[in-house]
Amino acid sequence: MTGLRWFAAFGVFLFHARGYFAESKGAYELAALGYEGVPFFFVLSGFIMAWVARPSDSAPHYYARRFARIWPLLAVTTALTVGMMKAWWHVPVSGADIAWTLTFGQAWTTGHFMTMNVVTWTLSVEAFFYLVFPPLLWLLLRRSSRALLAVAGLCVLTTAGTRVAAALLERPAEVERLLYASPPALTPMFVVGVCAGLLVRRGARPPVRTGAACALVAGVALLCRLWMAHPDALDPLPGAIGSFDALLVPVFALLIAAAAVGDLDGRPSFLRSPTLVRLGEWSFAYYLCHAVVLKAVRHLGYGPGPGLLSNLAVMTVAALAALGVAALLHSRVEKPAERRLRRLLPTRTSDRASDRVSDRASGEASGRTSSRVPQPGRRAPANATPPSARAGEPGQ
Repeated sequence: MTGLRWFAAFGVFLFHARGYFAESKGAYELAALGYEGVPFFFVLSGFIMAWVARPSDSAPHYYARRFARIWPLLAVTTALTVGMMKAWWHVPVSGADIAWTLTFGQAWTTGHFMTMNVVTWTLSVEAFFYLVFPPLLWLLLRRSSRALLAVAGLCVLTTAGTRVAAALLERPAEVERLLYASPPALTPMFVVGVCAGLLVRRGARPPVRTGAACALVAGVALLCRLWMAHPDALDPLPGAIGSFDALLVPVFALLIAAAAVGDLDGRPSFLRSPTLVRLGEWSFAYYLCHAVVLKAVRHLGYGPGPGLLSNLAVMTVAALAALGVAALLHSRVEKPAERRLRRLLPTRTSDRASDRVSDRASGEASGRTSSRVPQPGRRAPANATPPSARAGEPGQ
């Protein structure tokens, strides 16, 4: 699953770099589909949080660990972005933009939704997921497996409904965004991941293996690409980014579950290659820095221009530059800051066990469980207290 995180993060990079493909309509539209890496991370986050949840933990302890996991890198990248905007780009910076970003509030607003570093709105969404996860898990643990499947299906329909409503209602873009991109509107994707994680923990197995699930995702993505080529085919729902979420979310959940089961069964997979695992570990930092790196490249005069090959060369340099920055941020900021903040929390045996569960995949997406987590194939205890988890953030 760590390797999958890299592909999702790089997909979001392609979405923001799609202007470099402008001379090829097909390539441009495929790059635009990279946005779907965002809902992939929402589903993955729910799956991992359900997978490594510990019944012995308290909600405050869980919230503190999540803060230690994502806030330091958000703060550092925001500070670097503000510095570049003031000193290099000579762009005024709003104190309100900084405050909304650092308090995970920007996805709740219309005027500060995409400011400075445009990807940070997804962390506002993730923070809401973290907030609701303990009571949500407390409720879902008491549901039968059939009920979990029904909840997941209802969530997919809800996601489709928000997209249809946004297409039918004529509202300003800022208001429309709150309808389909606010934290409550995106929570159904997260719940799908939680349901999938609980089902696998109970011993359920997906009907396909990882390779077939990857092929299924690719097939659905190609159907979405065909819809983009004929945007009026399902009028009034446009064939545009965001409209595809309800189609891709269930196959994302299937892919993630298949990858998790593949890990448990020890099946060979290219996704577990050392290179992909390392890239997956860097994916959070890559996600947070790539849009700023692309903006810096354009500021230097290397924005999209004539010539597809020259554009691809510039985009490749930008992708590698972002990867270098991400590696530095991961090793110098993300992990050291998390370790230091976690030392301030009370140390307990269950915490050390959980750390061993997650360390293999940068604390994010290992398929292992601690001794305090119900093993796959065993039903989670119905009287479990709201547990804690370390989960996949957007690699959004």
